[in-house]
Amino acid sequence: MRVVIAGVLGLGAAWLIPKGGGSPVDSTTPTPTPARGVTAVEERLSDVSPGVSFRTIDGVRVFLVRTGDAVVGYRGNATIAEDGPVHWCPRNHWFEGDAPGPYYGRDGMVDRYSAPRNLDRISVIIAAGRVTIFPHQVVSGSAAPPTPSPPPPPPAPPPPCAANERVG
Repeated sequence: MRVVIAGVLGLGAAWLIPKGGGSPVDSTTPTPTPARGVTAVEERLSDVSPGVSFRTIDGVRVFLVRTGDAVVGYRGNATIAEDGPVHWCPRNHWFEGDAPGPYYGRDGMVDRYSAPRNLDRISVIIAAGRVTIFPHQVVSGSAAPPTPSPPPPPPAPPPPCAANERVG
């Protein structure tokens, strides 16, 4: 009986081993996405500073905005074609990029100049005094208000934050 079971198991294992000579498996994307290392990071709510704080999680720039026990996450990149990084400017109370405009408020909405959408959100769950951040679960920002036609003259640019004043 043992010989029969061993033979059946051996035949099953041989059937499962991939055979050479076949064609490659079709990919659903032209360039397969590399596996991500982190799906979620958990912190104590007490470790998230009130106001705006910054983290890089698995290569994703994440800003956390904490008001009381509520925490909102934003992806730290502009929503314009250049998609460069944004930084929090505590002096001006907004997110700004390296170039002038657009400027985003603490609520992630476009405040000055124009952008196609508000800041992208990062999924955050708060439960039992813990904050769980999902850096790769990004929700595109809602459409920013349209620019009136004809557009008004652009407002005078605010003084940008110095590099040592920026967060992120």
